[in-house]
Amino acid sequence: MVKEIWLSYPVKRNAFVNFKEKLKSLKGDLKIWNRDVFGNIQTHKKEILQEIEDLDCKDCLDDLRESDRLKRVELVSRLKETDKKLESLICQKARASWFKNRDSCTRFYHSSVRWRILSNEVKGVEVGGQWCEEPGTVRL
Repeated sequence: MVKEIWLSYPVKRNAFVNFKEKLKSLKGDLKIWNRDVFGNIQTHKKEILQEIEDLDCKDCLDDLRESDRLKRVELVSRLKETDKKLESLICQKARASWFKNRDSCTRFYHSSVRWRILSNEVKGVEVGGQWCEEPGTVRL
């Protein structure tokens, strides 16, 4: 895709100006492609969590059908994929920031990324007044 876009740009007289302009145009096209393909990961995550919460509320009212249970399983799977993408994005941003600022304190960036991942992780839930961390117990 990048090669096709790169070759589609017009060639100008000066090689350096041409290279600079092509890079600038490519950056814009990649931003549009990223928005179209991936969208906003945080927004997707919030939407998935809202759908899961709605299904959980229906389940509390004993109004959840089998098709809704299957949908919930699919949503949890999509949530895991979204979390992996978000984790990867956070690591990439930390790495890009390190390269940009040339900070020699890599331990700081890795610890901040690790802290953010751990703070966003769900350790367990309260079921019937009891704190549960076992996935089997939570599913019941």
